[in-house]
Amino acid sequence: MEQALSLVQGDFDKSKTGVVTFEKIEQEAKELESVVYRTPTIQSQWLSQFIDGEVFLKLENLQITGSFKSRGTYVCMKNLTDAEKSRGVITMSSGNHAHSVAYHAQKMGIAATIVMPESTPIAKVERTRSYGASIILHGETILDARDFTLQLMRRNNHALIHPFDDANVIIGQGSVGIEMLTDIPNLDVLLIPIGGGALASGVGIVAKKLNPAIQIIGIQSLYSPSTAEILFPNTIHIDARKDSQTIAEGIAVKAPGHLTLEILRDVLDDMLIVNEPMIENAMEALIVNNKIIAEGAGAAGVAAILASREIFKGKRVGTIICGGNVDSRILSNLLMRGLVQEGRLVRLKIEVTDNPGILGQLSQIIGKIGGNIFEISHQRFFNNIMIKTAYVCAVVETRDANHANMICKALIESGYPTKIVEDSL
Repeated sequence: MEQALSLVQGDFDKSKTGVVTFEKIEQEAKELESVVYRTPTIQSQWLSQFIDGEVFLKLENLQITGSFKSRGTYVCMKNLTDAEKSRGVITMSSGNHAHSVAYHAQKMGIAATIVMPESTPIAKVERTRSYGASIILHGETILDARDFTLQLMRRNNHALIHPFDDANVIIGQGSVGIEMLTDIPNLDVLLIPIGGGALASGVGIVAKKLNPAIQIIGIQSLYSPSTAEILFPNTIHIDARKDSQTIAEGIAVKAPGHLTLEILRDVLDDMLIVNEPMIENAMEALIVNNKIIAEGAGAAGVAAILASREIFKGKRVGTIICGGNVDSRILSNLLMRGLVQEGRLVRLKIEVTDNPGILGQLSQIIGKIGGNIFEISHQRFFNNIMIKTAYVCAVVETRDANHANMICKALIESGYPTKIVEDSL
């Protein structure tokens, strides 16, 4: 989770920020053609139908290391001096930035140190380590990791590869816009997820240059609406209470960068805020309808479309699926929860007499109506019921909520009092 990674003012080296221009982005984009994938931009038919317009998705989830981060880290590391490269690079991250720095450091023969919070999932740690980086687990949060990173940077004279507040990083991320606007030049609206702001800054500069009439809308989560609070303080209207946890770790940044914020002031036309249920719904919908695996940050633009249909109705809309690195456990839970919310996976509590063959009879009734039993358990002891009575709890896959009610009705008509248990599975 890339929280609050802007350096404190005393550590902000303005000589490293440089100037970000369309010409520099265009130049670096040509070199990146031989370094990273030119990811496709596809039209999403179901989203297009949803808004009675056209929706295009730039699939950076298919990028090297699974996110757009590989673009900016390459440009930043390529432009280090020989002396900086010899001293090695350092960064702090628990996700996509860590993977990208480690990957390019290995390719360039540069020693890389990645500081990650102790709470970072083992799979992410080992994936980063697999690229040959030296991993240091430090602190409970990314803030702790950041402070320790700065100490190591000063002590060992490492070059810091900042996740977003660096001109070269922004220039590299801007190459996403070169590709997307080349493929689809006449978009009405472009939705860009915003964490630290490098992607939106670089792509925003490109989009305004190639299509001055385009409307650029930044997307942030209710968990971390830091840029929206500064630039569009009236945007946050979903809920006065911010989400306490987020599935969109890639945009969970508590403060934008110094450089990125100034660019975003110029290129953003508006911002939209999405909450956790919206993001989860978008992730599931992308898998079901487009067979696209997007991480929470990558699905933020789609979440905004689904939540604000009238804003985009009849327009040509583009968004960037900026990453696809999702923990397999989260992904499986997301899909199963989606089935529950759609009424396609229900839990039935069935009252039965405690006689032999009861489970077989129930299975026949459920199967005859077309239900598929996932799990079934027989409860005799822990309910306040008569000695010859028992409860059966059956988790059943159905076509939809109406089908679930049909199964429930069939059981009742067969003499088995049944109700759908509404709490989570």
